[in-house]
Amino acid sequence: MTRTDTGLPAAIILDLDGTLIDAEPVHAEGIARVFADRGVVLSEEDRSFVIGHAWQEIYAALRTDERLGIDLETLKDLSIAAKEKMFAEGLRIPVNEGAPELVRTAVALAIPIVIVSGSSRREIEHALPQLGIGDLLGFYMGCEDYPRGKPAPDGFLKAAQRLGLPPARILVFEDSQAGIAAGIAAGMRVIATSSCNPAPGAPGHQDQSAAHRLVSTLGGLGADDLRAVMGEGPLS
Repeated sequence: MTRTDTGLPAAIILDLDGTLIDAEPVHAEGIARVFADRGVVLSEEDRSFVIGHAWQEIYAALRTDERLGIDLETLKDLSIAAKEKMFAEGLRIPVNEGAPELVRTAVALAIPIVIVSGSSRREIEHALPQLGIGDLLGFYMGCEDYPRGKPAPDGFLKAAQRLGLPPARILVFEDSQAGIAAGIAAGMRVIATSSCNPAPGAPGHQDQSAAHRLVSTLGGLGADDLRAVMGEGPLS
């Protein structure tokens, strides 16, 4: 099987947090610790906003400048340091079921794979050894690599440009409402995985109904599944 099979996506873009790894609660806790150290307790709504958004949007939505008086880079550095302390204490971020399998399936089908995340490149680099897929990726992009985070399509469109491919031939895997919206705004197909999505009504629940297809796990997806989602009529 090669990319001459035009029914397959020409490339796959993977979100990281919530899609490949269950890291969103850890990110939220790291940020919450930075705020708590400065006397500010984040609400459940604040913590939930972290899901699916890039650092630049998190910084603005949490009113970090007003509440803490620190800039974006400082918030990132302090939050990553807080998470690294948790890792040193023994915390391990779970890898979502089927995530490495999906990447290896795509490689076997000669489909290029890249990661576009709202996390920083440093955070992506933390995750890659656990996933064991670093040598299989074409490239990865963090929040430093594009101006606006999800739901803006900037990161996905820049990835398409780097790949040299039309957005309509690219398949995105996401978990968050913001990420799904970004993929659709970019003109790409989107599969949403619900493996880390809290139940409706629970804090952090993501509306995934706009995705072209919803799966409960990344495990077991094969060429026929990828062809099917790419061939489901006009893009939304």
